[in-house]
Amino acid sequence: MKNLHLLSILFNVLAVGTLHAQTPKVHNTGSMKDMGNTYDLHILLDTISPKSHLYGMGPYDRMKGEITVVDGKPYFATAFEDGKYQVGTDWNIRSPFFVYADVKEWKVFKITSSFDCLAGIQDVVASIAKDNGYDLKQPFPFVIKGPFDELTAHIVTPRNQEVEGYREGVKSQKFIFEETEGELVGFYSENHQGVFTHADSFVHIHFLKKDKSFMGHLDEINTKSSSYKLYLPKRN
Repeated sequence: MKNLHLLSILFNVLAVGTLHAQTPKVHNTGSMKDMGNTYDLHILLDTISPKSHLYGMGPYDRMKGEITVVDGKPYFATAFEDGKYQVGTDWNIRSPFFVYADVKEWKVFKITSSFDCLAGIQDVVASIAKDNGYDLKQPFPFVIKGPFDELTAHIVTPRNQEVEGYREGVKSQKFIFEETEGELVGFYSENHQGVFTHADSFVHIHFLKKDKSFMGHLDEINTKSSSYKLYLPKRN
């Protein structure tokens, strides 16, 4: 009887270890809810290792813009002037909160759904992940590639006068794209609301245009049924 009890404990330990190792580990530093009015910087991206297949996102500097890292390449976007944006690449940038994972291999799933809101993306990602054995209690990154009929994305702008790019009364700029191609880079978590997802959502998603000329936080999407590819981290 004692041996059976020990075996049960061992099985549970191994099971928990397997769940945590099912996909590349998601790391986060800082949080949305703790930024306050100072937006203190908690991470220098150049200190993250390894970088070769890194995916990540967060605000750029003290709300100067957005950061998205895609397959080891860091993009940062700013929108200091009305109706204009710029995208650069650099590891020597900081963020008040950041979520990231090193993903060497992906598994591809076909999506034929239409999307008319971010909640729709969340539902499709969760459904496909669950049907394929992913544990939804563990955070994971995802990517959706394809042509998009219409979407809106924003780039945050500084809220403090001493920060470069500050404009009174402007906290972000929205940009609308029609008949565009690119990728939606996101993180799914049911346990990090207010940390790296908003309080009413399980996903945080950025949009990167195919030609890399624009990058920003996805706000709205409206696309008809088409052929999209969903990338989920390959399970170990």
